[in-house]
Amino acid sequence: MKKSEQEIVFNHIVETMRGMMLRKGDDYSNDDRLSNFKLAGSICGISPQLNCLSLISTKVARLGVLLNSKKPPNNESIQDSCIDLANYALLLIMIQEDLLSNKPIKPIELPAV
Repeated sequence: MKKSEQEIVFNHIVETMRGMMLRKGDDYSNDDRLSNFKLAGSICGISPQLNCLSLISTKVARLGVLLNSKKPPNNESIQDSCIDLANYALLLIMIQEDLLSNKPIKPIELPAV
């Protein structure tokens, strides 16, 4: 794939990711777009970050099954799963940023020499 083709594909994928994230966010959250990760993490007794990481792990496992199968998926395509995976990675960044913005950031204390 040439660079010009790669740019076209990349831009299409990013636009698809954007649309998918915003549409799914409407189904899964309220004004706090990360509320679903916070609530589900709380229900399971884990942090929102670990909840998101769990979903990433599940998506990776699903992709492993799909990529090793000789038959096409019944529901979500491999491409859709990859886009979900990329969006989960972005959501994990957003969750981390959200949590850091609500807490004072402490500098790392180095041991005295």
